[in-house]
Amino acid sequence: MYISHKANVIQHIHETEWQCRRMSKGQNKSEYWTWLESITDEDGEITYPSEDFTIVKCTDEDVWERLTQLDDYKSISPERITYNIKWSDKKTKVTVDEVEIETHFTGDDTAKDARLLSYEWTKIRKQRDRLLAETDWMTCSDAPTMSAANKTYRQKLRDLPSDQSSKKTYADITWPSKP
Repeated sequence: MYISHKANVIQHIHETEWQCRRMSKGQNKSEYWTWLESITDEDGEITYPSEDFTIVKCTDEDVWERLTQLDDYKSISPERITYNIKWSDKKTKVTVDEVEIETHFTGDDTAKDARLLSYEWTKIRKQRDRLLAETDWMTCSDAPTMSAANKTYRQKLRDLPSDQSSKKTYADITWPSKP
């Protein structure tokens, strides 16, 4: 199993090195083969340019089993899988289901928490934007004069991210009341 990582944070995992490299470069197959041809000399030797990631081969551990154990540290979207998992070339001891194992992989709680918080604030901003859009018609020049209550409501919505930045989830937000 091949693993690409940047600063020991897993980027991609694949059974073949070239696929792992291709995914890490963000290329489709056609782009990858064109790139590979461009760095191959007349003798068929490949001169890899410097890359901002490292690829390692992991043969001494069941990678898929370990990643299943770290499912909480993965986020799967239609575009990609995001790993909040670190790789180390030295195995460390961790406890999994009350059993001590040696592994190259550990969950990155700080990155996981930041990703989850970012996801929550994305939901919050979408709701805020939707609520503002519901009252946008009031700002048109041919609309009746906007009431002070509606001006206050719209201002509270615009201030929401900074006013409640200490909140951690969508459910924690105190939404202003619509007049």
